[in-house]
Amino acid sequence: MMDSIDPWLLHFTHLNNLVEIARTGLLADNRRGADVRECGQPTIKQRRRTRQVPLPPGGVVADYAPFYFAPRSPMLRSILGGRVEEYDSDQTHLVYLLAQLSRVESAGLAWVATDRNAVLQTARFTGDAADLAEHIDWEIMSARYWGNTPEDGSRRERRMAEFLVHGSVPWSVFSHLAVCCDERATEVADLLGEAQSKLSTREARLVL
Repeated sequence: MMDSIDPWLLHFTHLNNLVEIARTGLLADNRRGADVRECGQPTIKQRRRTRQVPLPPGGVVADYAPFYFAPRSPMLRSILGGRVEEYDSDQTHLVYLLAQLSRVESAGLAWVATDRNAVLQTARFTGDAADLAEHIDWEIMSARYWGNTPEDGSRRERRMAEFLVHGSVPWSVFSHLAVCCDERATEVADLLGEAQSKLSTREARLVL
């Protein structure tokens, strides 16, 4: 059962981005440079640059660093199916950055959360941690299978509920990294050594 009071927040990225993130923090799309190894759909990224956030601190969705509430997201599914044009690697080169809500709040970071994919006009926003227990569909987050059904046509979009942190997330907010296997864990440890980070690396099956 997931913790709806102090949930884990997950962001995945390519290993090639890890050293820069360790040095500068996780940046919102609108603050990132052109040399980032992309993991998202260009068409969706463009929509995030125009989708307004109706709560303070406002701006657009691309002004926020995005997180999911569960692993095995629909976006990851798209990557596995080869449907993300900009992604030219495989899933073993992805690494999850993990933090809990309490660490985000302790760092004084501004955030909002949506009950489904943030680009959708039907998405509802909240900035109150007390709302998350009801705002997020935790049953969907815990489910192994979250595809739409004839009875429920929005399961997929609710699985894509987002936690959005304004501007950037300092590296110190993350407590763990999750990777696929020992080989990648060793590679990540080497990269973190290059970035002079002491963040622990755990295998995904032990963390998520």
